[in-house]
Amino acid sequence: MSLLREWLLGVTAAALAVALALSLTPEGAVKKVLRLVGGLVLLLSALGPLGRLDWEALAVTAAGYGLVETGDAAQSVRDVQNQVIAEKTAAYIADKGAGLGAAVTAAVTVGPDENGWDVPWSVELTGTWTPAQQRKLSAALEEELNIPPERQSWREGEP
Repeated sequence: MSLLREWLLGVTAAALAVALALSLTPEGAVKKVLRLVGGLVLLLSALGPLGRLDWEALAVTAAGYGLVETGDAAQSVRDVQNQVIAEKTAAYIADKGAGLGAAVTAAVTVGPDENGWDVPWSVELTGTWTPAQQRKLSAALEEELNIPPERQSWREGEP
């Protein structure tokens, strides 16, 4: 209850401060800017408590009420993130190959790096290319995506 009280007092104090500042400001460009800034202050004061929430405790509480399975939810979020990483990386590689004049499709595998972040880990490329295009694309994958040649698989065929 004290959290709700603090939030209401904070929003009210911000609203009063903005209203006072607006009433003391003469009409013109300064007042327009002050309205914008005042709106942002009110928005931040209203949304401020969201930054202080303990999201893990909230997830545990929700799991306690049977609203969500925390392990399943966390894994689902990670799976979706990994799928997005793989799709975006595959599209980037296809565009990069097209820029070099090669027709390429990529199947990207996502895995954790040395810091535990999920990153594009390996790639299987299918398509048509010249040896020079393959060298350039391989070098780009290593330099730009940190996928070394030993984690790149190349197979000629229809992309």
